[in-house]
Amino acid sequence: MGIVRWLKSRKYLQRIVLYFNLSFVGLLVLFSIAYYVSSKNVVLDTQKDADEKVLSQIKYNINYLHEIVQNIAIMMSFDKSIVYLMNAREPDSFTKFQTLRMLDTVADSTSFVDSIAVYNGVEGRMYIGGSGKWSRTHLKELEEMTLRSLRQSDRLTGGRLVPMKTDERNANVDLFSFFVLESHPANGAAPNAVIVNIRPQWVFDNIANVNNLGGRQDGIVVLDQDGKALAYRNETTKKLAEAGGGTALHAGPASDLFQVRRLGGEKYLVSEMSVGVNDWKIMSILPYDTVMGRVESFRDLSFLLIGLALAISIVLSAAVANRLYQPIRKLTDQFRRNTLVPLPGGPKTTQDEMSYISGVYERTLNKLRLAHEEENRNQQIVNDYYLRRWMADSESLTEEELRECRAAWPLLFPEGDEAEPGWIVAVLTPDPSLPAMHSHVRDDLFRFAACNITEETLARSYPVRVLDMKNEFLVAIVRTTAEGADSAALRKLLAEAVGTCRRYYRRTFSAAVYHPVSDPGEVSLAYQAAVRQLMYRLLYGPGSIIVPEDVESNMARRDVSIPAEWEKKLGEAIRARDDKAILALLRKWFGAISAFPYDEMTFAVQQILLVVRQVLREPTFAAHSNSIAMQTLGTHVARSDTLAEMKEKIAHFLVQVCLADREAQKEDKNKVVVDAIKEFVEKNALDINLSLQSVASNFKMSSAYVGRLFKQYLNVSVGDYINGYRLDKAREMLLAGSFSVKEIADYLGFNNASYFITLFKKKYGMTPKEFRMNATLGEENRLNGTQN
Repeated sequence: MGIVRWLKSRKYLQRIVLYFNLSFVGLLVLFSIAYYVSSKNVVLDTQKDADEKVLSQIKYNINYLHEIVQNIAIMMSFDKSIVYLMNAREPDSFTKFQTLRMLDTVADSTSFVDSIAVYNGVEGRMYIGGSGKWSRTHLKELEEMTLRSLRQSDRLTGGRLVPMKTDERNANVDLFSFFVLESHPANGAAPNAVIVNIRPQWVFDNIANVNNLGGRQDGIVVLDQDGKALAYRNETTKKLAEAGGGTALHAGPASDLFQVRRLGGEKYLVSEMSVGVNDWKIMSILPYDTVMGRVESFRDLSFLLIGLALAISIVLSAAVANRLYQPIRKLTDQFRRNTLVPLPGGPKTTQDEMSYISGVYERTLNKLRLAHEEENRNQQIVNDYYLRRWMADSESLTEEELRECRAAWPLLFPEGDEAEPGWIVAVLTPDPSLPAMHSHVRDDLFRFAACNITEETLARSYPVRVLDMKNEFLVAIVRTTAEGADSAALRKLLAEAVGTCRRYYRRTFSAAVYHPVSDPGEVSLAYQAAVRQLMYRLLYGPGSIIVPEDVESNMARRDVSIPAEWEKKLGEAIRARDDKAILALLRKWFGAISAFPYDEMTFAVQQILLVVRQVLREPTFAAHSNSIAMQTLGTHVARSDTLAEMKEKIAHFLVQVCLADREAQKEDKNKVVVDAIKEFVEKNALDINLSLQSVASNFKMSSAYVGRLFKQYLNVSVGDYINGYRLDKAREMLLAGSFSVKEIADYLGFNNASYFITLFKKKYGMTPKEFRMNATLGEENRLNGTQN
């Protein structure tokens, strides 16, 4: 064991030994594999020839047996007494007795015949002769199996030996039956037949005897035409059949008659041969280990010799390589003695000694860097905690906690003779991502970016720390001196940070800057006041920088009521559908709201919505009071980011209400005009001077306006409408009287008869004369279908 550990500790030496032995061992392995493959092929070829001889003899015996049985069955079927027994409805007792004695004599005179049966299809009865033990003890089962086979007579053609089983799930065969079919009785009854039943043990004993004569101890399996194994209480054959599972023994391709297969998880050599007459196949199944035992033993011996040669070569090469290894060993031992941070598991986890040395060095550097980063990260979490604690609840901050905060952020808490500092608190909040800006940055990533960008921008002029408060706000804490900071400069820097975020991330943030404070205990009050200032983003919009002067007048405002007269005027403007008055009132109303404190702004906007809802509940606005736009108006307004956006949504909704009502009124007016034109045309249709110009003149309108309006509503011009009305009258006159075509044209005001005929044919598909003729022949109904 000591030598093994010594070798394992020297990977460089192991590499030398490995390279030295690879070629030697490789040659031995190739030689052994080639010899093993050659020996294996020779053994398999020899076994294949032996299997072919045994299977050929078995095939011959089965075919010979088949010929004998076939001759017996045919001879019986030609016997006159058998023919009589098959066809007589009520056979003579004496003849029947003589025939059955003959059947017994023939069956008992042949060793492999168990019984001979005759089936009378007319009488539906089976007669069985022979003293076979199985037939006599299983007479009922034999009759049932035989009758079942006869009913499937299409499967009995071809002169086959049919395996008969009382249990289809079992591989054991009870009898082999040979059927000779005669006439087929009417009404679907089973046909007349002579059946010779063969003892299966005679077939399988014959196979076993041939197999034993060949000096073999393997199993021979017989497969029927369906690929199912046939057996008769032979344990070896039965075991092999059960291992094959029936279909697993099914023969492979015709060209693949000798192969290695797995049956029941074990490896076998399988040879197969077709018997021919019965569509049977016989298979020789020999355990693979029995045939290839010596070859496998040679393989194992080869590997043993190779292992021995490898061990000897390792010992010899180690002695040579050890002298070459001495300089490397000294260097590795010296490095290991002076290494403070070894690799886990020692040098065995590396490729060699050189990799070990470089790995120890690299790991040491990585551990130092990770330890430094971990320490900084943990310290940063603690420092941020103290800063959040100071910002959220500075009034209850203990002196010890304040000292910790000073130590964590020396830039915000200078020491020494430097003037007492002050602090400016700026509260930031990310604005919602606007669809027009197409920003796809996640909120957490944008908050992180906004913190960094704002801190870098403000740090150019002030000591500052920007901190995520882990709520919806970010806080920038700016240290200033007693002289104070220039609020305009601070606002400019914050606006620059907003622009940077908009340019790179397509999102903005809003900020509120409060007055400087000099008492550390008042910082949380400044934070709260800045949050209140930030709420006025509703007034100034996204991206705004709000200072106390911007909202001072709003916070000081006490009168926040909206005059009742404004509500009345807004309702009147909506009822009058006066969109200009509505927009003017909304501008006035939102102008007043912009001067309110934040808490009153949203209340005043809701007051406008209440006025709108009350007016739209009136009957004249019934279509709008239940509309989807009205139902969702309050929600859309509440989600707005600014007062301007709220005003725009309310104004847009009210303008759409006004326009919809105007269009409805305009639509009603135009319909009245069109209906009047239609009435005028129908009253004056017989006037030869009736035209678009005369219609427009009577209504004191331009012909272009009348033509466009009429075309818009009826999708037909005034002239075509006049002609169409006249043609309908002409059709009625053609059907009702004997007026000539010219008379009708003159009466209806057409300029000439030719023009009238052309228009009539274009509309009805035929001339007026053809129309009258068809009407006379009783085809008026068809004519109605030809109208264009």
